[in-house]
Amino acid sequence: MKYTINQFRKDYPNDDVCLDAIFAMRWGKQPCCPGCSQQTTFKRIPGRRCYQCSDKDCQYQLYPTAGTVFEKTRTSLVDWFYAIYLMTSTRNGVAAKELQRQLGVTYKCAHRMGHQIRKLMGSPDGLLTGVVEIDEVYIGGDRKNKSKSIRSGSKIKGYMEKTPVLTLLQRDGNIISKVLDVSTGDTIRPVVLDNVAPGSQIITDGFKAYMTLEKTYKHEIINHAIDEWGRGIFHTNTVEGFFSHLKRTIKGTHISVSRQHLQKYADECAFRYTHRHEGQLMFHTILGRVVR
Repeated sequence: MKYTINQFRKDYPNDDVCLDAIFAMRWGKQPCCPGCSQQTTFKRIPGRRCYQCSDKDCQYQLYPTAGTVFEKTRTSLVDWFYAIYLMTSTRNGVAAKELQRQLGVTYKCAHRMGHQIRKLMGSPDGLLTGVVEIDEVYIGGDRKNKSKSIRSGSKIKGYMEKTPVLTLLQRDGNIISKVLDVSTGDTIRPVVLDNVAPGSQIITDGFKAYMTLEKTYKHEIINHAIDEWGRGIFHTNTVEGFFSHLKRTIKGTHISVSRQHLQKYADECAFRYTHRHEGQLMFHTILGRVVR
């Protein structure tokens, strides 16, 4: 179900409602007080992001935003929630300049908020299983027709200044994207072993770096060199579709991104692509990660 802006405004009209939502996600409606060890109610202290135990002999205080991205920020919680809403409801992301215009904050503040939210979109827990498509894409770089490729052993030109992004895509499951310094067997193999369960069916192209995975996984190769793009269920079309989404986000929305922050943008695209059919749940998934 799509989560509309009218629904968002109805659910989170002011900072008090946002703070109550964070408190409920962290401790529930009647938490056990760490001070008196009793199931009790906490009352909001006016003017502060703080709740106090209703027991007069206890008065233990809880701070819902402590330890979250909302700690030590003077930006209103409504603005933070709205930024999360924008970044989970748009197809190709939100540029920092757009956040600046929408929220009325400085560019520095909008840039920081965007990166803090992207950190919450990091790689999922658990290993990928079943059928997993694996491929790389190359991002960035201006100069063309370089004689040496960053992809070891490849004849493709023009990638000398580009940054490789290795992507592991589980069919009907999660996506994991990792930025590499260079795409070789020594850099690709550890990423796959750390994120894909042994014995899974992996599908790759004919890049030699993937040949070292055959002892651990059932490995099917699609040979693009002979214009082979698929054999029945064996293809890498799904992960290549994700690459189109990643490129549109970077080139269309952000124009360009630095190598330093590329991993955050890759995580953002992987999160949005994985949860693209969830609508309202995507927004609340990020809120859940704020307090995790």
